[in-house]
Amino acid sequence: MSLISGNTFGAELWSDNKKIAPMLPEISYVQKCPHCGKYYITGRQEAKYAKDGHSFDQGLLTYPEMKEAFMQLSEEGFLDEKEEINVRMMLHHAYNDYYYRTEEKEVICEEDKTLFRENGLWLINNLITDSVMKAEFYREIGEIDTAKSILDSVTVEDEFLKGIATEIKDRLEVNNCKVFKIQTS
Repeated sequence: MSLISGNTFGAELWSDNKKIAPMLPEISYVQKCPHCGKYYITGRQEAKYAKDGHSFDQGLLTYPEMKEAFMQLSEEGFLDEKEEINVRMMLHHAYNDYYYRTEEKEVICEEDKTLFRENGLWLINNLITDSVMKAEFYREIGEIDTAKSILDSVTVEDEFLKGIATEIKDRLEVNNCKVFKIQTS
C-alpha cells in the first residue's frame, strides 16, 4: 500500500483547460498494456487487453504515445461519446504538453498540425459551449480570425473570464497559438 497526496497546492491552470497539480498524481485514462503493447481505456480494460498484470501507471501518455493510442482506439471504435471526448481531450493536452509546455521545443510536423486542427475542430463542435473557451481553441488551432470574431461578438461579465479573454486577444494580435498558463494556486 502507498499513500498519495490529494493536495492541489502549486497547481497550474492552463488556457486549454488542463490543470497540472504536482502533488496530485494522475493515473492516465488511457493505458498501454505492458504485455501486448495495445492501448486501452482504463474503465473497460477487462474487455480486451488487460490480463493479469495490467498497468495502472501514474502519469499521462506522451504525445507520440497518445497519438498512437488515438489512432488505435478510433479504429476500434468508442463505446460512447464520453469516451471519445476524454480521449480527444487527452490528445489535445498531450500535443500542448509536447510542443508548448516543455523546455525543449520540438519542431511541429505537418501531420501533427493537421491532426491537432482536426481534433480541435471536433472538440469545438462536440464539446465546447463557452464562447471564451471556443475562441481559445480556435486560437490554438490557428484560426485567428474566427477566434477574434467570437471574442468581438460576446460580452464577458465574469472578471476571471474577462482576464482570460484579454490574454487571448493579446495573443491573437501577434498570431500566437501557444497554450498559456492562466494561474497558479
